[in-house]
Amino acid sequence: MKKIYILAAVFSFAALTGCSDFLDQELKSNVPGPDYYATENGYESLANAAYSSLRTIYGGDPWLFEGGTDLFATGRTTVNVCDLYGNAFTSANDAVATFYTDHYKAISLANETIYWGENNTSRAGRIAEARGLRALYYLNLVQQFGGVPLVKERVSGTMTSAERVSAEEVYNFIINELTELSTSSNLASNATDGRFNQKAAYHYLAKAYLSRGYLTNSTSDFQAAITAAKAAGAGQALTTPFATLFSNAGEGNAEVLFYVGYSAETVDDPKDDGNKQQAHFCSYLDGQEKGHKYTSSTLTPTLWMHEVFNTNTTNPAQDERYEGTFMTELRKSYWDYYDEDKKNTSPVTYYYCPSWEIANIDAWRAEYPDARANAQVVEMLPEGTNISGIQTSYDAKMTEDVYGVASFRKFDDTENGKTYFNTQSSMRDIYLARLGETNLIAAEACIKANDPAGAVAFVNIVRNRAKATPATEAEMNIDYILNERARELAGEYHRWADLARTGKLAEYVEAHNPDISAGQVTDKFYLRPIPLSAIELNPALEGHQNEGW
Repeated sequence: MKKIYILAAVFSFAALTGCSDFLDQELKSNVPGPDYYATENGYESLANAAYSSLRTIYGGDPWLFEGGTDLFATGRTTVNVCDLYGNAFTSANDAVATFYTDHYKAISLANETIYWGENNTSRAGRIAEARGLRALYYLNLVQQFGGVPLVKERVSGTMTSAERVSAEEVYNFIINELTELSTSSNLASNATDGRFNQKAAYHYLAKAYLSRGYLTNSTSDFQAAITAAKAAGAGQALTTPFATLFSNAGEGNAEVLFYVGYSAETVDDPKDDGNKQQAHFCSYLDGQEKGHKYTSSTLTPTLWMHEVFNTNTTNPAQDERYEGTFMTELRKSYWDYYDEDKKNTSPVTYYYCPSWEIANIDAWRAEYPDARANAQVVEMLPEGTNISGIQTSYDAKMTEDVYGVASFRKFDDTENGKTYFNTQSSMRDIYLARLGETNLIAAEACIKANDPAGAVAFVNIVRNRAKATPATEAEMNIDYILNERARELAGEYHRWADLARTGKLAEYVEAHNPDISAGQVTDKFYLRPIPLSAIELNPALEGHQNEGW
């Protein structure tokens, strides 16, 4: 249940939030100790705190997950991580330091949970969950930084030195942990309450094997990824419509294996204690008085984010994910789309028309003439009409002050996020592991294992749910998988790692991100720099920076 995120007030963990040393875990006078953790409530507060780290990592700005990719680029608001490949991007970058530090704080909390639960059989379940969370945090770190320090035990004092291990050793640790957890009787086989579970363990095990396989070039790793993905549920039909899955009504769906839970009842301020997922991936939509949602206008969809739906198909209009992802019709109020009494009667101000629908605009207007007759068509083309009916480039539309290009509606919170006009008001759950991706992990592993027939079977499970034209065995390659991952998983915190893992980062970013010029993404950018602040606090990292940084 979402109440797992309610933390006891006494559990402040000042030492963690400060983190003045590499891992400062010295118990201060105002930090709970053995007597508190010996109680059921005290230990539950600690276990819940380990889960609350998910909100810190995923609920804010997804700069390292989605910034500097082919799908999102600079909007009206420029942030320094929109260009992750320039001279200004160094080991002192604050977004990189925050990502690294937040993950080690989360690992520290997981280690605390494991430590204080030992020797108490009633706490075996919480220990197993904490180990699963820790494996996920290390998976994020190794995908971004390569090898990192492996801190597997609670630190009772101040840790000032921890050696960096190889990426393969980190993957080995993750795989060993998840292999054991995937069959552990201490975890539920599946869960819809936000707890880490066996299905989630299998999903992340599949991803870890797949990612390690690119390092080892081992067919056995890819085969293991397929086996784990099947155990998580890959191969089963997906029956929930995409737009339903990505709605308030989709929360708790069995297709979602693991998520970050939110609800107004579990926060102090429902206006400001939610997540930012709804606000990102959108153009600026003006002030609150206009009746639209709050948007950050930072990571704005590129033209390729539209055109990827027009790739690998003869009929892009069939793919229900496009309309499930984009708000193509901006009405008098943004939220009128979700009101059945207003959806087809509220006047459409702007129609963001994809390339494959340009020829059908007259038919579009005729379907609901009262609502659509006076809509300004904004063409999602390299050159096309903007909100004023003037021919401009798509790149110019991205950075216009207001209403430039189609916004994401995929993450809209039609309840709390609609009620409060604020950056961080969304109480929609953030999906971290779901069967749509599990199937695509299996498909990618099949391609690497030279099994195109297996790959197309997994891909078509995903495409069948979307009513997209079926893929063929002859089409199966890594580019197809990356395109399908874009259509299915856009904005879900995977894209940068996908491009880096497959070796396609430079190719895709330079071709489709207007912020990035040809030749700008050199080899060093396939890993982030170890933060300068981490090296200063951990002398064992000196001389072990990633190549090129």
